[in-house]
Amino acid sequence: MHLYGPLVYRWIRRSGLQSSDAADVTQDVLMSVSKDLANFDPSRADAKFRGWLWTITRRRIADSRRNRPQEHELGSAAEQLALPEQLDEPPTDANLDRHTLLTQAVAIYRDRFDHKTWQAFWATVVDGRNPDEVAESLGVTRWTVYKARARILQRLRTELAGLIDEV
Repeated sequence: MHLYGPLVYRWIRRSGLQSSDAADVTQDVLMSVSKDLANFDPSRADAKFRGWLWTITRRRIADSRRNRPQEHELGSAAEQLALPEQLDEPPTDANLDRHTLLTQAVAIYRDRFDHKTWQAFWATVVDGRNPDEVAESLGVTRWTVYKARARILQRLRTELAGLIDEV
């Protein structure tokens, strides 16, 4: 919910639904995902979580459009020609979506780690600083910096496995 909710909401809004309707459809999508997640097999060669999620999303958008009057939708008739149920891909860029998800994941996991551990991770992975420099600035050993970085990266890889597609 916290990781993919904002992305799903953005897809729905870009498909022309108003914010209140988009919030309802987002909730429907996330409920469907929670029920069907066990059926998603990330080990399949053609399995992409983003594509699977988009399929569920576009079906819920279509359901919403069938059940709501037309005045709830935004945009001109020309903008509505490419309805979500006709699109194979979400209405956003895959690389941007991946970056957004990674940023969101980092924000979610930040509070799960000790402040110094997080600083060591962030400084070396995101800021690209030298581990020796980071160790000195934090008053810890270089080994502590490497360990902090490895611990957080491993946790992110484990918890997000199959949920963020490789580009």
